[in-house]
Amino acid sequence: MNKFSQNQLSFLLSGAFFLILLFNVFTVTKLPISDLAFTTMEWMHYVAFFVVGYTMAKQVQGGNKITPFYSGITLFGLGYVLVHLINGNYYNNSELTVILLYLVFILAVSHVKWKPKHFILFGYMSLGVILLLMIQWVQLGAQMSSFQSYIRNPNILGVFVSCLLFFPLVAIKYVPTWNRVLFIFGIGAACILIYVSSARAVLLLLVTVFLSRLILFYSKKVFYYLLGLLLLFNTFFLLVYTMLANSAYFKKLNELSVDIFGKNLFSGRQDVWESVLQFGLKQPFFGHEVGIVPKDYIEGTHYVHTHNQYLQIFIESGIVGMVLFVLFLYGIWKVYQKGLDFSIVRWSACFFLGILVYQNVEVSLFFNMQSIGLLQWFIISVGISGVLYSKTMENDTRYNS
Repeated sequence: MNKFSQNQLSFLLSGAFFLILLFNVFTVTKLPISDLAFTTMEWMHYVAFFVVGYTMAKQVQGGNKITPFYSGITLFGLGYVLVHLINGNYYNNSELTVILLYLVFILAVSHVKWKPKHFILFGYMSLGVILLLMIQWVQLGAQMSSFQSYIRNPNILGVFVSCLLFFPLVAIKYVPTWNRVLFIFGIGAACILIYVSSARAVLLLLVTVFLSRLILFYSKKVFYYLLGLLLLFNTFFLLVYTMLANSAYFKKLNELSVDIFGKNLFSGRQDVWESVLQFGLKQPFFGHEVGIVPKDYIEGTHYVHTHNQYLQIFIESGIVGMVLFVLFLYGIWKVYQKGLDFSIVRWSACFFLGILVYQNVEVSLFFNMQSIGLLQWFIISVGISGVLYSKTMENDTRYNS
């Protein structure tokens, strides 16, 4: 097969890969096709094994650039296996397998050489989905709150559109001038869809993305400290939110939130968080069980997950798991710092921060919304790939801002 045919095949496969990523989102809809989407999502995990094997066999040069990432993901994966064994949960290995498959997916995406033409393709495909959602929104009367399309609830629609938004933002610099008008329209439409979904956590995600992008524009040194500040904020948010829910300001804050967003500020998460913390502290070091859900330890609860990714990791694997997860995040962050001269790495790093803020009130990186989690890890991992192949990128001015 000549080089031209190889490039064509690579381009087609990348398009098919991204199309399946989008198709997987049908798992969070109320449509009959959701069963097929669950199947394709499972296939994607296993295809990742072949991608990892192929890229490792090629012995990609520059792997030392992402050593912190390798260290972090290895420690996190091995740590989860060790905690699982310590807790003696041999009867249920499926949930642990899911986490390990996520890690394989992350490794696979991080080792693929993504080019501008790929991001242009992903950008146009994302714009197509955004346009379809926009048309449906108008046809349904252009409601200004709680728009959810065919998806189970508005919050999931909001975070899905936020994932789609990443690709036009990355691709806009690679397309001809007139095409940028279309991309600007698509970016604006995505922001409108997020707003009318009333997904406040996603609005916070976007604020984090654009604020961190602004900080990066002015100072890489300040940008470096954002991960640490964000993790401190996440801890502070959890504690303060729970305290305010039990304070005299509860009613006033709820009323203010309804006036502004049309939703209560305290929707019940504070109740499940208190129960999670209390149960988690019974086995603080190694946690209880990978994949544990509220109904396993909160009698009569209607919550299907903890609504906080960090609490979920804590209750599954304790302080040990949390420390390893933070080291994993820090490893990714250290790698990003080596490629901030490139647009794709900058956007990936900023969305990384936004996604971590989003995990304060949802669980999407592991379990729960798996199709959304794959999209979010894809966004995070293409930035790692950008650093891995930075030598190639230096010779292509299109990568630079």
